[in-house]
Amino acid sequence: MNRGVRLWQAPLVRSGLALAAGALLVLAFAPFDQWELGFLAPALLFLVWEGAPPPRAALFGLCFGIGLFGFGIDWIVHSIAVVGHEPPLLAWGLVSSLTLACAVFTAGVGWAAARLAPRPGFSRYALVLPALWVLAEWVRGWILTGFPWLDLGYSAVGQVLAQGYAPVLGTLGVSFVLALTAGLIVASVRLPAPAHRWGALALLSAVWLLSPALSAIHWIRPDGPPITVSVVQGDIPQRMKFRPGAWRSGLARYEAMSRMLWHPGRVVVWPESAVSTWYEEAIRPLRRLRRRIRAHGATLMTGIFHYDFRNGGRYNAAVRIGSGPVRFYDKHHLVPYGEYFPVPAFVRAWLRDWKLPHSSFTKGPAVQPPFRVDGRWAGISICYEDAFGRDIRRALPKANWLVNVSDDAWFGRTIGPDQQFQMARMRALETGRPLVRADNTAISGLIDARGRLIGQLPPFLPLVLTGSVQPEAGLTPYDRWGDRPIVILAGVLLWVGAFWGTGRRRPQDPRHRPGGDAL
Repeated sequence: MNRGVRLWQAPLVRSGLALAAGALLVLAFAPFDQWELGFLAPALLFLVWEGAPPPRAALFGLCFGIGLFGFGIDWIVHSIAVVGHEPPLLAWGLVSSLTLACAVFTAGVGWAAARLAPRPGFSRYALVLPALWVLAEWVRGWILTGFPWLDLGYSAVGQVLAQGYAPVLGTLGVSFVLALTAGLIVASVRLPAPAHRWGALALLSAVWLLSPALSAIHWIRPDGPPITVSVVQGDIPQRMKFRPGAWRSGLARYEAMSRMLWHPGRVVVWPESAVSTWYEEAIRPLRRLRRRIRAHGATLMTGIFHYDFRNGGRYNAAVRIGSGPVRFYDKHHLVPYGEYFPVPAFVRAWLRDWKLPHSSFTKGPAVQPPFRVDGRWAGISICYEDAFGRDIRRALPKANWLVNVSDDAWFGRTIGPDQQFQMARMRALETGRPLVRADNTAISGLIDARGRLIGQLPPFLPLVLTGSVQPEAGLTPYDRWGDRPIVILAGVLLWVGAFWGTGRRRPQDPRHRPGGDAL
């Protein structure tokens, strides 16, 4: 027994377990969808943290984060090295840096928990750890424009748990419930007092039983008849798409695939940069296409680049072509180092002067009007923007449905596109709006207002998906208040748990037993 205890307490063993727990958590997300690991893997980490002083708790949290992000976002290497043709060493260096930056947040959770609630107890497992977890995800979703990838809540997409809590508290609310579940599982096993263990199980049951009750509430209502939508997935290889003059053959492919789709009231959606040039350069063929579309009473939405002669802005945009004037949506949430360099203006000027390769799109306005289509309104987002609930909900309450145009060909046959499609499903669930997603290669699909799949195209094939989406009106609680309620709740619980965990008994009290704080 003593040998087993010593082995468990060895820092190397705990570091390895934390690393393994982080790697296992990747399997909770798409495309693996072993969603139970969304609370079992954090539960293992909570056990590893037990009794660890702050520096070691930070180390174990760092190992967990390296396992999670090291295996969960390694697909970024493909976009840098294979598609971007950068040296593999540079690609792995950049992704390793991002992995470490994300892992710092789980390290911070471990360190803070060891400082605020050092002793195993109900307050640590039910209050401090879940609150810190959510606050860490919230900060990671904002700092340096934010990187909310692999937030715990996304693992529950498609489950009743998410259908109940996501429209009320958003992704962070689902993350909180999963982290709370992990903590209560550990509390039900590790706390010495039977009353504490039974209390943990009772609270766990209440939290999970509340989810189906919440999912039965209809926060939104249908608004008019369904809209028939056709999503066109062109599957144009990235190595060909941006060659000089290649936009003409790309446009010809999309026109050919859409020839039979122009019907009265039909909305056809092409992906991000389907027309892989500036709107101003392709104006003549697009005018001919517009006349054809208007003659049939249809509407086209497509990704394109847009240059504004008034201010010199260069935008990654979406355009609506059909009845009425042409309308643009200019991407607001740009990808750092992919679509713009977060460096001072003089550095960008230096890059231009030396003709060094870099992307420099202009950020569109934060709030832009939805596209009007036959009396209804479509909220538009481009690729990376559907990772941010705060960006999507800006189009509400006016928008009746959502459209996202993407180009995940940058990530090849990796798990990255599956993860992003899972995030798109969460956006539909949070907002109570159906979402249409058109991608160049993977993954295109139609999602209803409950985050369920209406239809989906297989990746890496030139195909068309046609179906109907039901426009919705009304607002979910998340639409009204965003992340503020769950962030405030987490802050209050953290304050209460920290006071409870450190204030009820002093550590030097010889009568104190681990896990002895009262329920």
